[in-house]
Amino acid sequence: MDRRGPGRDRKRSAVTMSHLDARRGILAMCLSMATLLINDALVKLVSERLPTDQIVFLRGCFASLVLLVWLAAAQPWVLRFVRHRGMIHVGWRSVLDALSTFTYLWALFHLPLPNISAINLSSPLMVTVLAVFMLGEKVAWRRWSAIVVGLVGVLMIVQPSSDAFNWFSVVAIAATLMGAVRDVMTRRIAQEIPSILVTFATAVAVTAVAGASVAVTQWTPVGATDLLLLATASVFLIGGYHFIIVAMRVAETSIVSPFRYTAILWAIILGYVVWGDVPNPLASAGIVVLVASGLYLMHRERLARRVARPSGEIAA
Repeated sequence: MDRRGPGRDRKRSAVTMSHLDARRGILAMCLSMATLLINDALVKLVSERLPTDQIVFLRGCFASLVLLVWLAAAQPWVLRFVRHRGMIHVGWRSVLDALSTFTYLWALFHLPLPNISAINLSSPLMVTVLAVFMLGEKVAWRRWSAIVVGLVGVLMIVQPSSDAFNWFSVVAIAATLMGAVRDVMTRRIAQEIPSILVTFATAVAVTAVAGASVAVTQWTPVGATDLLLLATASVFLIGGYHFIIVAMRVAETSIVSPFRYTAILWAIILGYVVWGDVPNPLASAGIVVLVASGLYLMHRERLARRVARPSGEIAA
């Protein structure tokens, strides 16, 4: 006779689901970084011929249209959540996303890419701190250590120069902080609201802000090739938006946020494939440090799963 009782079964089920969600969240975050980096590479190819606000506007129009058609045709039931009272959190998240995007771009125009990349990739630390204070998540010192080590690896890769930092560095920090608050707010969105609807709201908000900027500037003619590249970029942008929203909703923020660092690895791969860029020895060492910190975080997650198993359960 099994004397463990329904309470033990419920506890085991909750533990299993918790760690399954953590794995799903980590996978979604890694996929988000990959798709967003492909989007960035396509946008960079177009940026030689078109201004940034026009690029963001056109790409956003494509993304919003694709999402709207898909929602209306494939999942019309999702649209009924537009009147859900929890949409207020979706709205604020979308506003923060738009402001963060354009504040980041403003700083990007005045800072070297390695410097602003180093600032932007401090996001996992910011998100973890905010998750502790805003969501009450508990973060062990080992996880803090792995996050900090990962950040050191990032700095070894991007190698920012101190003489290139200026007050626009503060603007970049503000953009990163808004992005971190946005990610934490994602956890507050009601679970019944579909993630694809949050994705659509984000795309519309960013497009609207870009449209306001385009309206007061001179329009640059767009060629067919650039339109095709931006349409393709919009598909990867949708994937990036969606996966990061899923990651922040299904798992604890402090668990999935450090896997933003994988963006650096994708950037190096794309940089080599598309532009032939090869990392120097210090950057190569940074890659090793970054990968090691990520593997350690996953190792700690596996250990936590074993410790959390109810007594009597056979380890896999």
